Amino acid sequence: MMKRILLLLCIVCACRNMAISQTVKPIRLSFVPVINGSQISLNQHYFSTELNDSIFISKLKFYISNIALLNNDKVVYKNSGGVYLLNAEDSLSLQFDVPQNLQFNRIQFGPGIDSVTNTSGALDGALDPLMGMYWTWQSGYINFKMEGFVGNLEQEDKKFEYHLGGYSDKNNAYKLVEFPVQANSDIQFQMPIDLIFKNIFLEKKYNIMSPSSIAVSLSKKIAQSILVK
Repeated sequence: MMKRILLLLCIVCACRNMAISQTVKPIRLSFVPVINGSQISLNQHYFSTELNDSIFISKLKFYISNIALLNNDKVVYKNSGGVYLLNAEDSLSLQFDVPQNLQFNRIQFGPGIDSVTNTSGALDGALDPLMGMYWTWQSGYINFKMEGFVGNLEQEDKKFEYHLGGYSDKNNAYKLVEFPVQANSDIQFQMPIDLIFKNIFLEKKYNIMSPSSIAVSLSKKIAQSILVK
């Protein structure tokens, strides 16, 4: 009889824990490109107070990889090798979930693709070359791609193409970033495109299509521009 009672209690506890776990929602991470604090859509003009000019973006795609959650200095979750391709053309690609029921106060990730993945050759899924984010085995993956023009007219000197990447030696454009966060709610990261442009245009470069020191510099500025909301 006692064994039956203990077995029944175990079943009840297991069902209760299962019910609780089913009601707990995972934490959603979202990356939102904004101008003047408002989310942008492709192929539209937006006036930027930072530039005192309008911005038109026809393409915006970038990778996020190696997400880790930390509680102080202790890693409580790590998605090693996990890669997400975020595309402003598809709003659903700009958000994804991390496990629930974890105590953490910091999040770490890399905007782009690390050297280990780059040297693994052309892969599939988000890393499939058909996604348009792969140069060659020598140059590897494009971490951040943005195209369009600044101004109300498609003037030749206002067009821009930024294909930023690189993984080897001094041209390594991949760096991990870390942010303080709260684990009890969804987390939104904003990418202020107008502020990124302001930083980029200081370099007076409007066409970057291969790994280089300037690509490393601009990648760093893009990562530093990301805000947590």
